[in-house]
Amino acid sequence: MSASTELLKRRADLTSMSLYSVVKVKEDADNFWKEVADVISISASGAGFLLPRPCEVGRLVSLMMPMPANLRSYDQDKELYRVWGLVQHCNETKAEDANGFQVGVAFVGKNPPESYFVDPATNYKICGMTEEGLWKITEAKGSFKKRQHMRYWTKIDLYLALVDGKKDAIRGERTVTENISRSGAAVITTLDVNVGDRVKFISEKYDFSGLAVVCNRQEGDDKRSRLHLQFVDSAFPIDGLDLDANAISD
Repeated sequence: MSASTELLKRRADLTSMSLYSVVKVKEDADNFWKEVADVISISASGAGFLLPRPCEVGRLVSLMMPMPANLRSYDQDKELYRVWGLVQHCNETKAEDANGFQVGVAFVGKNPPESYFVDPATNYKICGMTEEGLWKITEAKGSFKKRQHMRYWTKIDLYLALVDGKKDAIRGERTVTENISRSGAAVITTLDVNVGDRVKFISEKYDFSGLAVVCNRQEGDDKRSRLHLQFVDSAFPIDGLDLDANAISD
């Protein structure tokens, strides 16, 4: 029995109703640390858990857990599911029963990219999703700066309209978000808009209509364009979201 399996077995002996994961983090080529974490949310594409120490956003971590077979993208018949996760957020929590750090990761697959073996401290970012429902990643140019608000990787149906100086709609389309926070969103689009343009973000389900500025436009691996929006006159009602356990970024 491996050391990681033994750690999980000891923790499982305490309670059979909770899910735990061995989290391994490499600081550099020669140094690493390992902890058994309480898993607080789980889905096929990501997980949230509690750790006694922080993880840097943008870093890859190794996870091993007895994850339910229906949520796995591979190795459904193995006792433990080994998957790599990209840290999307890490927030200190001081709740009476949960001191430490609440960490959210996006599952990226069974193996890390080759660049990880060259430098485990490499920062990565999400750039799409595979056919198996795991996140695609690419190297980030620099370290991540802490966001003002948490970002949730969830699809929301909306109507997006390009507006003129008087806030009148010029043209628009029905589309979905790729992620969203209280202060902005990434939206799939076919509209001919550019950085600096203003758009109207309308969600009937969440009774929200807000003006936003286009901060960036990118094309993903799937050849679809994403607009990175910042709301300028209102905040999205995040508290009302119908959330699952998908990866979250702060």
